[in-house]
Amino acid sequence: MSTTATVLLVVGVALLVLLAGGYFSWVAGRHERLAARADASWAALDAQLVRRAAPARSLAVLRGPPDLARRAEAALVAGIERREDAENALGRGLRRAGYAGNTDLPHLTPAEAAALRDLQMAAGRVQLARQFHNDAVRDLLALRRRWPARLMRLGRDEGNGPGRAYFEIDDTVAVGSQAHDTVAPKPRAAPGSGSAEH
Repeated sequence: MSTTATVLLVVGVALLVLLAGGYFSWVAGRHERLAARADASWAALDAQLVRRAAPARSLAVLRGPPDLARRAEAALVAGIERREDAENALGRGLRRAGYAGNTDLPHLTPAEAAALRDLQMAAGRVQLARQFHNDAVRDLLALRRRWPARLMRLGRDEGNGPGRAYFEIDDTVAVGSQAHDTVAPKPRAAPGSGSAEH
């Protein structure tokens, strides 16, 4: 092999290494940004869930039923393993008591009206926060399924905290006699891409 060919080969290999290094560095950086986005969206969702449960508990203490107060308290203290179940139970209790999506309750005291108003505002924010969180998780898991991320073992050693998993609750809002289901389906993985982490 001539000297010129050898130099060209070395330069070509060096360029490939640089390009590959730059690409893998970009993938790692994107993974870090998506993971931070998922963690931030979980923190926002967690805050909205607390803001929903707190006025629900207050309203139940003031107006009843006692069962709703217990569900709200359970949602406030539930660990992450039981959080979805506790929030689902609270949502069902709110609908059963007529508080979900209903702003026309009769004979409300000022304290009850304030609690109901806070509850309604928080319930709407829970729906938005949950959608944003699940979108963030979908993007993160989609990146992790791609071969560069699998080759680099991105996310393998950091575990899956609540910020890295879908949060699925029934946040149906009942208005009058109609119910509007706002539960978004989990994004499906592309065929052949493997199952999504959950």
